[in-house]
Amino acid sequence: MVKSKNPNKQRKAAFSASSHTKRKRVRARLQSNDKRLVGVRRVTIRVGDQVKVLRGDYGHPSKGKRHGGPRGNSGLEAKVIRVDALNSLVFIEGATRSKADNKEEGVPIHSSNVVVTKLIETDPMRMKRITDRS
Repeated sequence: MVKSKNPNKQRKAAFSASSHTKRKRVRARLQSNDKRLVGVRRVTIRVGDQVKVLRGDYGHPSKGKRHGGPRGNSGLEAKVIRVDALNSLVFIEGATRSKADNKEEGVPIHSSNVVVTKLIETDPMRMKRITDRS
């Protein structure tokens, strides 16, 4: 809960927040055609959720590397592999880059640059909480 209008204090509160509070801030908009989820605007991202990248090198098809063609898969839509809650980053299948020794490395994408398209429904308590909100 924001208690001050001062941006410096808001930033400080966000960076010095506890880890369980930061975990709940890893949220993204929900774009789903599921009738149960009407009225739900944002959800907390979890491993297994289907997301679509909107911004960055893996986002819009015309964006990419400054000189040359696009750097990655444009408009990538895949499952979430890992969530870095402390830095609000998400790792997605297919969003990789090659290192100097030709090993593949996951590219972190900020949670504000993705849209959740499909929720993983293995947790009944999560689905109940989300559907009760709508």
